[in-house]
Amino acid sequence: MARKSRKHAETAPVQVVQKPMFYAGAYIRLSVVDKKHKGDSLETQQAIINSFIADHSDIELRECYVDNGHSGKSFERPAFQRMIADMESGKINCCITKDLSRLGRNAIDSGYYMEKYFPSKDVRYIAVTDGHDSINGQSGGIMVSLKNMVNEAYILDVSRKIKATIQMNIRNGKFIGSNAPYGYFKSREDCHQLVVDEYAAPVVRQMFEMAADGQSHQSILAWLNDNKIMPPRRYMHSIGLASGKETGALTEWWSLRAVRDTLKNKVYCGVMIQGRSKVVDGVQVNLPESEWTITENAHDAIVSRELYDAVQEAWVRKSAPDEPYYKTPNTENVFARKLYCAQCGHALHRKRGGERFYRYFCNVSVMYAKDACNGVTITETAMKEMVFALIRKHEPFLTLALSQDVNNFAVSVSAGDKLKDELAAAKSELDKNNRFLAGLYQSLVDGDISDAEYKDMKGAYETRITSLTDQVMRLQDAVHNRAQQEKVLSKARASVRKIEQVSDLTAEIIDRLVEKIIVYHSGRIGVKFRFMDDVVHSSEELAEGGAGA
Repeated sequence: MARKSRKHAETAPVQVVQKPMFYAGAYIRLSVVDKKHKGDSLETQQAIINSFIADHSDIELRECYVDNGHSGKSFERPAFQRMIADMESGKINCCITKDLSRLGRNAIDSGYYMEKYFPSKDVRYIAVTDGHDSINGQSGGIMVSLKNMVNEAYILDVSRKIKATIQMNIRNGKFIGSNAPYGYFKSREDCHQLVVDEYAAPVVRQMFEMAADGQSHQSILAWLNDNKIMPPRRYMHSIGLASGKETGALTEWWSLRAVRDTLKNKVYCGVMIQGRSKVVDGVQVNLPESEWTITENAHDAIVSRELYDAVQEAWVRKSAPDEPYYKTPNTENVFARKLYCAQCGHALHRKRGGERFYRYFCNVSVMYAKDACNGVTITETAMKEMVFALIRKHEPFLTLALSQDVNNFAVSVSAGDKLKDELAAAKSELDKNNRFLAGLYQSLVDGDISDAEYKDMKGAYETRITSLTDQVMRLQDAVHNRAQQEKVLSKARASVRKIEQVSDLTAEIIDRLVEKIIVYHSGRIGVKFRFMDDVVHSSEELAEGGAGA
């Protein structure tokens, strides 16, 4: 039997299996916090996705969706929603992100899109650097769930990381303040580095030299204001570095406190002192000097260490405590935070001038400049006489108004008895809704509810939880305020009894009746009582007899 020639044998056609084509949408997200991480920049994300697509011939990039400055906690982002709309229309059937966190940092919602929504729309999802590709049957799994939970926890961890970065900068001697001290700028190349301001630095240097030569703080203040040298905040505003526009007449003057603070600040001899306080339970607490972070030679000095030390030694000698001059302790300041100068509006200060002699005066001309205010002064005895006379004159009205105020206050306090019950009910309802929301996603995975039902119910629960959380916070504040009001009420009732038989003024009576007292240069006063709309003034005769130097 003759063999058939292979030369003429028919060759079976080779069947080429065509891979399905995926039309991809590159989703890129960058939150405000992520902007600080170079690995998450928009350009980096785009480059990683482009490189991945270049290696996969079955993927064609159709659209790039960018959410810049949007948090991953919420999925209500404009570019993301536009991508979802394109999936619905069939424009794209593949979503690519740099990693799982770019899709979102909400574990429940991220799981919904990856495990329910994308598969239901036949959308392929790829997270490049996490090695996740749903086409390989990796639409879920314990590792993806863990990564989503980690991504959600990231948001909660951001605050801690920011604080850690600040502490690291402090330890490294880097400046973390918002505004540089007078005499310095923040470097344009590094905002944590101080550089000398060649305009203001000579002013600081002159202040230290004057203090070292024995001149008083008051003399230095006069030199600054007489030469019309702008105070720190006004100077910073004039060169466009202040945070807000300076207002008020007093800002054109240097103050005695600003002089003292400048001469005591070690920053001017190149020393950086930071970390003087910390926040504990939302309250700023000052730390002992032993816990401060002190960095020597952190920046260029304006004055030498020898000059700085000489000024401090001179200050210590001048401020050494003297022996007590008066035999008796100071009496109660019944007008504390109530007296104001009629000309400049500044609060008056109290000064002792003898065993039983006190006076109030405006010290603006001393603290700032002679031209800042002409000043007022009045003795405490005269002040008491005039205020007492005005209280007696208007006693019927004040007693009636105070009694009505107490009665209204009592009604308000008694009406708050239901607050604790309302608070307990709101807390119970909040806990119940949180439990329902936590179990909702599992119901979706188990097939007990549809996608549409999940979205509707999730939105309803989240709205309800937000509302209940606000309600609980309001009720907690109200319960706390009620406890404080009960204490105030008992004091208010006592005040009504005291005003009916008052023989001398006390700080409690003044605080209960008086809102503000204006003192004029002539010695006359104007009193704004809490229960009267108009300011009532003392008589000229009494004022003339009661004013004093």
